[in-house]
Amino acid sequence: MAPNENVPAPEDDDKSALAFKELIRVLEAAAWAGVESVGQEWKCDDLLIFHENGSVGKIAKTLTLEVIAEIMKRAQIGRKHKGNMRLLLLGQEYSVAVEEYDGFGESAYTLTLKQRGKKTAE
Repeated sequence: MAPNENVPAPEDDDKSALAFKELIRVLEAAAWAGVESVGQEWKCDDLLIFHENGSVGKIAKTLTLEVIAEIMKRAQIGRKHKGNMRLLLLGQEYSVAVEEYDGFGESAYTLTLKQRGKKTAE
């Protein structure tokens, strides 16, 4: 098993650590609900997250810019628009694929959860 990426790095400041805890909380709620992906889009001045399970989606809550910065840092998204992070969610190891895309002129994000070591049905 890889090092626990759920532990904030020593150089993380308080805002980063709080943002990371919020990210874990949101992703654990999604994993618990059996959600396949988490989307994040702007609506007015709020960054909304929504859960997707197949073709069904529901708005879950709003996120702060610090959480988005934490996602970009941990998934190593810079000039590229895709990245990955490995996290422990609900005691299970997950690979989280992050994709940034243009949502009506604003950056939007999709985080796809995949439990590691779990076989997918063919």
